[in-house]
Amino acid sequence: MPDESPNKPPSKDSGAFDRFRPNMPNIPGVHQAPLPTTEGPSVGQPARIIGTVAAVVVLALVVAWWVRRVQHSTSHADAPDPAETSAPEAPPLPVLSLPAAQEGPTVAATVEELAKPWAAKKFTFVHPITHQNVEAMVIRLPSGNLWGFALQEPYGRCDLEFVTDLGLLAKQYGYRARHPMVASPCDDTVYDPLNVSSIGGDVWARGAVVQGVGLRPPTAINVEVHGQSVVADRME
Repeated sequence: MPDESPNKPPSKDSGAFDRFRPNMPNIPGVHQAPLPTTEGPSVGQPARIIGTVAAVVVLALVVAWWVRRVQHSTSHADAPDPAETSAPEAPPLPVLSLPAAQEGPTVAATVEELAKPWAAKKFTFVHPITHQNVEAMVIRLPSGNLWGFALQEPYGRCDLEFVTDLGLLAKQYGYRARHPMVASPCDDTVYDPLNVSSIGGDVWARGAVVQGVGLRPPTAINVEVHGQSVVADRME
C-alpha cells in the first residue's frame, strides 16, 4: 500500500488539487479545454521575427535605391553637356581700331565741285609731319586760281568763315565789300581773298587783312589739280 503521507504534495498527474493552479469546476455539457502551459513558444517571438523580416526588407530597398542613384549619376556624368554639343561656337568679336593717319596728299574736292567762281569746299587736311587733322577750305577765285587755307585763324582758336552774302558782311562785320570775304566772328577781322600781303621778308600770303586786329593772312595750304581731283599736299 503506497505511503500516503499527509505532508507529501500531490503529484501533477494525480488529479489532486493544486493550490497554485486550481481546477476548473465541472459544468455538465461543457467541454473543458486544457489550460495553456508556459512550455510552448512565447507570445513576443513572432513579433521579433516579423520585425527582423521588415528590417531586412527596408535594408534591401535602401541598398537598391542607392545602387540605382549611383548608376543614374554615372550616366549623367558620362553624357555630354547639351550646351557644349548643340550650341554653335560664337564668332570672335571684331577688334576696333582707330583709322590710321592718312599718308601723302589729301583730296580736297573735285574739279566739278569748284567749277564756278567763288565756289568753295571744306575738307580735312592731314598734316604730313604731325599727322594732325586740320579743318580747311579751298575757294575757286574768279581768275581760275585756287586758294586753300586753314580755317583756324593764325595765333588764335577762332574758326574763320567764308561770307558770300555782302549784306550780311556789312551788317555783321561792318565792312562793305564788292566780293565775298573771309572773316573772323571772334574779332571781326576781314580777310580779302583777292589781295596778298607779306608775312615776313619776301614771303607773301593770300588773304590780306583789310579790317580788324588780325596779325597776318590765314595759314596757306597748297592745292593743285590732278585729273578731276583737287589735291592738298603741303601746309606752310
